[in-house]
Amino acid sequence: MAAPHPDDAPAPTGRMVTLTCTHPAQGGTFIARHEGRVVFVRGSAPAETVIARLVDDPQEAADARFWRAEAVEVLEPSPDRVPTVWPEAGADGVGGADWAHIALPAQRRIATEVLQDLLSRAKVTTFPVEEAQVEPAPGDGDGLGWRTRVRFAVDPEGRIGMRGWRSHEVRPVGLDPLAVPEIVELDVPSWTAPAGTEAIDAIAPSQGPLALVVVGREVDPEALELPARWDGVDVSVQNASGLHPVRGDGLVREQVGDRTFTVAQTGFWQSHRLAASVLSDVVEADLGVRDGDIVWDLYGGVGLFAARASLAAGPGSEVVSVEGSARASALAAENLADLPGARAAHGDCTAWVRSAVAAGARPDRVVLDPPRAGAGAELMRLLTSCVTMRIVYVSCEPSTLARDLAIAEQEGWRVADLRAFDLFPHTHHIESVAVLERAA
Repeated sequence: MAAPHPDDAPAPTGRMVTLTCTHPAQGGTFIARHEGRVVFVRGSAPAETVIARLVDDPQEAADARFWRAEAVEVLEPSPDRVPTVWPEAGADGVGGADWAHIALPAQRRIATEVLQDLLSRAKVTTFPVEEAQVEPAPGDGDGLGWRTRVRFAVDPEGRIGMRGWRSHEVRPVGLDPLAVPEIVELDVPSWTAPAGTEAIDAIAPSQGPLALVVVGREVDPEALELPARWDGVDVSVQNASGLHPVRGDGLVREQVGDRTFTVAQTGFWQSHRLAASVLSDVVEADLGVRDGDIVWDLYGGVGLFAARASLAAGPGSEVVSVEGSARASALAAENLADLPGARAAHGDCTAWVRSAVAAGARPDRVVLDPPRAGAGAELMRLLTSCVTMRIVYVSCEPSTLARDLAIAEQEGWRVADLRAFDLFPHTHHIESVAVLERAA
């Protein structure tokens, strides 16, 4: 990062500037410089010259050492640029596919460069950063039709679309090429949402009917007028008093291998159609559980990793899924009920581990899958103090993963393996799985 610019004024919003982008930045943008100031450019690519519009960024108005911009015209295209797979995600478009104009192999190369840079900046030293490479999901050839969960935004007039990049404006979606065909066929944007609707979630589970959740604090479930094309689709309303199923039971079912997991319509599940299978296979192999092991699954959701660990470990083991959402934890208990030795616990993961460690707990293996904020210093230090064998860290945010791996190294652990997967094609997001062991 360049030294602070002497004039730390906010960006003159709307001004057009000519920029040459160099290397990628965290967050899906590319770095350029204008009169000595760093500019993060969306919609560009490496080694590309563009005309870009400066955008207002209220979140950073008090610290304008850098500006943000959106490419509106390409003057000298990057070798990585291809015709976009989603025109509505370009300049002044929706924000859900920031790399739709970049060739898929180049996307993975660029994401690899970002991941390696973050590991280096965090001073992760026990794993060769050049070996951290972003892999495609098995069988995912073109990166299209993968998203099984789509959130639509709704403007005050009831028009349905998606929000723009760093914007609250609701913009047209077109034919979303990232969504699975079943969601595209619902044609959600052609519906006029009832007054007060803020968002609509569309879910295409691997088992059973599709589901839609109409989100709005004041939406009346009894006043919904649904189009005939949604016959057979489960529908719920999420308003100020909770989730109200209009059709169906407010749940969806997901099959991974030969097991079925019950998930709340508003609960977390991996959005890529292959992600749950890919990640659970990798986590099971990386954990290497043995009969008699004590295993913790932190941020365990509805019990996906806990189930795999329990099946692999056998009835002589103890597997605990710990989850902060009461609803997800209750569903985890149901999903694990047939597995001897497996159970679900509800609570804040850091507080739960702190209490367990104070009581003398010594788990053999831990898998954790925290939100983007990561595990944090306290939890990493608690785990490195009590786990006897191995920690498997699943991450959707490489910057916080790198930070937490560096903390583990400081506590005498090493990164034994690290794999990254392109489970969000045509965006900058990746999913990573790191294996930690005690250093020799």
